[in-house]
Order: sequence, then structure tokens, then C-alpha cells
Amino acid sequence: MKTLVAAVFAASLGSATPAVAQSTDIETQATEIVLNSAKFLASQPAFSFSWFVTFDEVTEDQKITYIRSGNTLMVRDSGFYSRTEREDTLRDYYWDGSEFTIFSPNEDFYASTEFSGSFDDLVEAVREKTGTVLPMWSILSETFPNDVLSDVEAAAYLGTTLIAGQEAHHIVFREAEEDWQVWISADDEAPWPLMLFGTRRTDPEDPQYRVFMSDWNAEPDTDPAQFRFEPDEGALRLYFPQLSAMTKSSSDQ
Repeated sequence: MKTLVAAVFAASLGSATPAVAQSTDIETQATEIVLNSAKFLASQPAFSFSWFVTFDEVTEDQKITYIRSGNTLMVRDSGFYSRTEREDTLRDYYWDGSEFTIFSPNEDFYASTEFSGSFDDLVEAVREKTGTVLPMWSILSETFPNDVLSDVEAAAYLGTTLIAGQEAHHIVFREAEEDWQVWISADDEAPWPLMLFGTRRTDPEDPQYRVFMSDWNAEPDTDPAQFRFEPDEGALRLYFPQLSAMTKSSSDQ
């Protein structure tokens, strides 16, 4: 059975499964709206937002949907804080430009390490050294405008719709292995991303990944104390590999 996005492409582009889409399959309006939103986000010196993610995992018997939610505060290359919730597990991430910490509030343990460099460097170092993927990292990256359309083979603009009373552009894209849809605020002065759905076509069960974003604020409280972790007296400290060594070796190349 065709996924929703595939059905949309069948109607708007004339083929549900183009092997390699031609350039005429990419609507300029669709790509301009997404690129403008990405540039707008990358240009913000500070912002905060809330998010809610659902994603499917396919077992032998059924498709199961899991939920993750949280909030994020970002000051470009000098401060990052995010809390994530998944089932009964909480994780807090702190970075004040010089020290990075992961803290488990409900289990009262933490791990900290020195790190100075860019946020993008931090993302890569944490992922390679610890296996941890920082929440919502891709849209926080300053390279987001360069990456967001890099694999697009087809695109279509479907007009506007209302999301909780807010007018939003609805756009669909096709990549080699995935279809995705994005809804972006139609406010030209503040084109924040509001929703994103991805469908993996290479899996016959069409598992989806859905992101809902809200409460965008371009003027959040940026007190530096919010980005520094202060453990309580009984907190258990764990250790993970130092991240600063990766930054130094990368800068030497």
C-alpha cells in the first residue's frame, strides 16, 4: 500500500516511485521555503522551543510507535541545554562553551567533560566518543541550510494549512530511500519549522518518524547559569572519554 507521501507524489509529480527524479520534479517554491526557513534558523543567535517526536519500530508481529519529547535552549556556540523524556527516563544535557554534562535527574547520576569548540564539533565528538546523539541536533547546526536539501530528488509545494490556528506551508520531498513532509510557518518574518514526517520506503512496513515543534522563542532567557550543571551532594559521577582531545586533533588537520 502506498504511503501518504508516495500518494501525494503520484498525484503531484506523476509517478509514485521515480527511480531518479528529473530536475523538473523539483518545484522552486518548495525548495525556497525550506531553504529560507533553514537559513532563518541558522541565523538566530539564540532561541528555545519544545518538541515531541514519535517513531516506529517494526517487529515480526506489528509496528510499534515510541514517543520522545523535550525542550531545548540554544545560544550559538556558547550555551546549550536540553531535557528529553522517554518512557520513565529523563536526560538533561548541559554545555556552557567549556564543559559538557549529561545528567539523569531521576537516577541522580551524571558525567562531565571539558569541551571547547563549536556546537557542531560537540555533536560530532559526543557521538563518536560516547555513542550519544544530542537531541534535535540537525536543525540546531549552523550547516543546516547546506544539508537540508542535499539529497532531495523531487519536491512539491501543496499550499497552506492551519496547525492549531497558525498558517503553515505544506511541502513534500522525495529522497532515494525516504519520503518526507514538512510544515513551516507562513509568517515570512518568522518561518519556524512546525512539523516534519519522514517515511522510510526501503522498509515494506513504511516506518515513520514524526517531529512536532512548538513554543519557538527568539528572545529566551540566556542566563549563563542555565548551561552549567551543578550536582547535588549525593549525585553519582560517572566518566566517559575526554572530548577535548578530538577537538584538538580535528583542528590540527
